[in-house]
Amino acid sequence: MRRIARIAVFALALALVPSLGAQADEIGGSGFAVPAPQPVAAPPPPYVELESRQVAAGVGFHWGAGTLSFEGRQHPFSVRGVSLVDVGVARMIAEGEVENLTRLSDFPGRYLSVAAGGAAGKGASRLVLRNEHGVVIRLSSRLSGVAFTLGAEGFRIALQ
Repeated sequence: MRRIARIAVFALALALVPSLGAQADEIGGSGFAVPAPQPVAAPPPPYVELESRQVAAGVGFHWGAGTLSFEGRQHPFSVRGVSLVDVGVARMIAEGEVENLTRLSDFPGRYLSVAAGGAAGKGASRLVLRNEHGVVIRLSSRLSGVAFTLGAEGFRIALQ
């Protein structure tokens, strides 16, 4: 009788082993639940939003403030600038992508642009700025006021 009981237990164990193996595979293979790896979300690319004002009669003066979105954080900055062959009074609201920015310390600096554009009432323009660290800002802007620019523009951006 003992021998029959041992054979029955052995046969039962052989019957259960495949189903236990399948359950182990479903929960990570080791008998412990292993969470699936979660993809790491990359931060969005650097981006700026800014508002500036301009007053010009031959030489134009620009001033304003903005926000840099970089590595998931917001960094306020100020902008000041001078343009040549410029006439008018205008307000600019702009936004755009920032390229070649790997360190926050490379963002502030002197930016140069060669521009030609204008607005009477309301208008739109594109502006590409580059600083001494190779950082490039591609702005799309909405202008209001009366302004005409035909010449070089220089801006100084400082983090607040």
